[in-house]
Amino acid sequence: MSITEGVVHQIKDAINIVDLIEEYLPLKKSGKNYVTNCPFHEDDTPSFYVTPELNFFHCFGCGKSGDIITFVMEYEKVPFQEAVRMLANKAGIEIGEFGGKNKVLYSIHDFAAEFYHDSLQKSSKVLGYLGKRGIKEETIDEFQLGFAPSGSEFLKVAKKKFKIEDLLTSGLIKRTGTTVKDRFFLRLLFPLFSSGGQLIGFGGRRLSKIGPKYLNSPDTPIHKKGKNLYSLWHTKEDIRREGRIILVEGYFDFLSLYQADIKNSVACLGTALTNDQAELLSRYANEVIIFFDRDKAGRAATLRSLGMLLDRGVNVKVGNTGAKKDPDEIILEGGKKEFQRLLSLASELFDYTLDRIKEEYDLASPLGLSKAIERVSAMLSQIKDPIKKEIYRKAVSGKLMIEEYLLEAKEPMRPSSKIEKITPVSEREMCELSLLYAIAQRPEEKDTVFSLINDEEISNPYLRKALRLLKEGGEMKLDDIIESLPKSHIDYLVRENEKPEISVLSSAIGLKNFLLNELKERKDRELQKIEESGGDGSELLREIKDLIEKRERMRKGVTNGI
Repeated sequence: MSITEGVVHQIKDAINIVDLIEEYLPLKKSGKNYVTNCPFHEDDTPSFYVTPELNFFHCFGCGKSGDIITFVMEYEKVPFQEAVRMLANKAGIEIGEFGGKNKVLYSIHDFAAEFYHDSLQKSSKVLGYLGKRGIKEETIDEFQLGFAPSGSEFLKVAKKKFKIEDLLTSGLIKRTGTTVKDRFFLRLLFPLFSSGGQLIGFGGRRLSKIGPKYLNSPDTPIHKKGKNLYSLWHTKEDIRREGRIILVEGYFDFLSLYQADIKNSVACLGTALTNDQAELLSRYANEVIIFFDRDKAGRAATLRSLGMLLDRGVNVKVGNTGAKKDPDEIILEGGKKEFQRLLSLASELFDYTLDRIKEEYDLASPLGLSKAIERVSAMLSQIKDPIKKEIYRKAVSGKLMIEEYLLEAKEPMRPSSKIEKITPVSEREMCELSLLYAIAQRPEEKDTVFSLINDEEISNPYLRKALRLLKEGGEMKLDDIIESLPKSHIDYLVRENEKPEISVLSSAIGLKNFLLNELKERKDRELQKIEESGGDGSELLREIKDLIEKRERMRKGVTNGI
């Protein structure tokens, strides 16, 4: 997706960062800034600062920082293109062929959802089926459930509005030999949404004996299988409030829970949880309760999922469906109260694992015990927290009645995470950052800078490039400069914003004074070396005298000729 720089700046100019973030977090005024607890790490005292004059946010704790687009990407867990689209819609900005081909694909899916939903409303048989499954009319409307009739009915109407090639790219029709026909027919359809709320595909459950039980949209430019969770768009705010996710297998499991006012759940669209889905889960909550079907496939899938989630530092529990097959059946027969009772009985991770291992292996035999130890050791190696790992190791060794050292399997090598080196801000860098801040506030005074400072005298390459661009009549992109700075520099810049505003002239004089002092000290060292070697230092003395006079004029505020 190609997004022009002009579009991005138009969006940033249209949306006030304080107004945007206040939609997500409670902000409190603090001087020129606004503060709150950081949403990106555990934060007991407010360390998240929003600086309206810089159109920027920064956390002094975890170091996350950026503009409105960065905030939406981080908070909503969406890619850059999706964040821009969401903000463009919020600002009411028409961005033309935004997304190019993808814009057409989104339009096709919106059109298809409306077509299939209308088809469902006209089918008393399918509505009757949903009624028997306990799905209410308001749920059908809220989740835009649909019905794909036979006979390529969708293609007949869609080709009047869209090109065949675009419809083929959408995956909603397919080519078989020389024939083009609907992908979905005689299926109940569940629209699939991105975490940003864009309709990107469909999941279809057969209503006849033809074809597989479930059929999903293929991979397209806007939909990648295994990268999304069913209806996370509808439940993400409830998940954030609850701090945990109930992970179920299928559409009906999810819808039954949602109707029962249990709205912190998502479905993984099948029993095979993917790495991308596990990553997505870990971004939204620290605890996941897996509530898969109690059949053999569901149990195997649960064990596979445990490792993926553990590897991301998620606290994992496993729900017990009791005598029922799945969450959908629990809700239909026992209601919300019964499900909550079973939820409270969710097994701790290793209790569940050990129970499954005891079922699978003969722990009385050396070979069976060896296999069990190998299985548990592999799982222990995926726990990142050393304290939690030690607690589990002691608990497991006790339950298996083995020595702890037997569970100390060699752990897989992990790529070392790069830790940002926090370096102190030097005096020169402070002067340069103060000048950057001053110019950002008063760009009309930029000529004052060039009367005192040559861009080659600036040590920060990003600020030097920006000043050079200003000198040539261009525009300084403050966002780009800030994003390129290390955390220590951003910390200083946000704190600088808390101080009373100073003029560009004062900032430029401050930097020039520093440069003159630095130059004088260097000349003093050179003169000392010449004198120690018996050389003639008269020329250097004249230069030092000239520097002292310039510094004195600077002190008095006389800048001409400097």
